[in-house]
Amino acid sequence: MRLLCWALGLAFGLLVGLPTASAVDGTFRGKVTDPPANEPSVKGWIFVEGRNHMLRRVEVTHADIVFGEEVPASERRKCNADCLSAGQEVQITAHQDEKGEWRAQRIEILKLSPKTAETQLKARSLPNFTGLYRSLGNVSDESCIAPLTGEI
Repeated sequence: MRLLCWALGLAFGLLVGLPTASAVDGTFRGKVTDPPANEPSVKGWIFVEGRNHMLRRVEVTHADIVFGEEVPASERRKCNADCLSAGQEVQITAHQDEKGEWRAQRIEILKLSPKTAETQLKARSLPNFTGLYRSLGNVSDESCIAPLTGEI
């Protein structure tokens, strides 16, 4: 009788405990990529490709997004889900729900994408030294560049 009670208790415990055990927390690393051709782009979701080329779809709307130590302080800013773009290397801590979808809790941007870095560089204006150079008298009306053709 004791054995039967013990077996029923174990079975009941497994039945109650298994649904909560299916939710898994995990940390993975990869590059943010554009959605595959057969997947529509959905706001609040990104795709991350790991080193083994495995693609994960991750919901990012509620995640805390931070910059890693490798990202220079001059390129860091307050960031939300809109900051994530293709080419960035990220490390994600996420929870896998009962449907198998990854829901990010924390995203660390390890490396910015080349596009992001170029955009920030283009946003800054460069100084114009033309007036200063002309005032020194080093530029004459006759230069080595042809005025209409642009040839040297």
